[in-house]
Amino acid sequence: MTRYAVLHGPRSGRGQAAARGAFVVDRLRAAGQQVHELEAASVEQARDACRVAVAEGVEVLAVVGGDGVVGLAAGACSGTGTALGIVPSGTGNDGARSLGVPLDTAGAVQALLDNARRRVDLIRVDPVGRIVLGSVPAGVDARIAARAAALPKWLGPAVYAVATVPEIPRLRPMDYELELDGEVWRTRAHVVAVCNTDHYGGGMLIAPGADPTDGLLDVVVITQVTARQAVGLLAGVFRGRHVGHPSVHLRRARTVTVRGPDLVAHGDGEAIGPLPVTCTVLPGAVDVVVPAG
Repeated sequence: MTRYAVLHGPRSGRGQAAARGAFVVDRLRAAGQQVHELEAASVEQARDACRVAVAEGVEVLAVVGGDGVVGLAAGACSGTGTALGIVPSGTGNDGARSLGVPLDTAGAVQALLDNARRRVDLIRVDPVGRIVLGSVPAGVDARIAARAAALPKWLGPAVYAVATVPEIPRLRPMDYELELDGEVWRTRAHVVAVCNTDHYGGGMLIAPGADPTDGLLDVVVITQVTARQAVGLLAGVFRGRHVGHPSVHLRRARTVTVRGPDLVAHGDGEAIGPLPVTCTVLPGAVDVVVPAG
């Protein structure tokens, strides 16, 4: 028997997380597992519930939600004996997608029951100390993330493509100073993304070679392109075909400081804080429950 804590929205809510959360709890209990149900109606409640569950020594903290709450739970599990379980129920679900967790609820529950583990890295973003599982966009992609957050959730993963369209006509490269393991790189860029995993933006394969177990961060920088070229890159990014473009640059480092324009960096789809930010890899920080085999 495994001790699970399952975090989801209130059962009285109308969101998918509430219904899926109830389904997950029922399935785990029907399989003879010990389940502690955690309901949270706000980010603060979710953070507190995760911390308490981990402090009490729960074996698996399973999160029914989107990338933001998954990142929050990953931070609570970081450096502890509690594994992170993911039942995708958000807009992008890029964390699950990148780690091979099934996007359908039944498949995700089966992965929880299989209880296979994969030890992965995380990103600590300073000066705020935020823990991020997936990526930290800090360019026009951060503006797109902010715009996507305000769009109707029924759009699903398409919300990011819809949010991108208004940004294309106003594309202007911005001045950045990136420091990668002490090496300074000054450039003018549209996109700056510090990635632990390969997907962001609802299925965009932004960093095809990113390995969340290698102790390195993949830095993706897209320098000046025309609006027409930007459309072509957008079409190719879902399959990782953008990496061959001469304006797309890939670097790897353990610590990345991003200084630049008056923009708010995002992480796992949520606002973190204004630039500058420093992203540091936390090698092997958390065990994630994945499908067996």
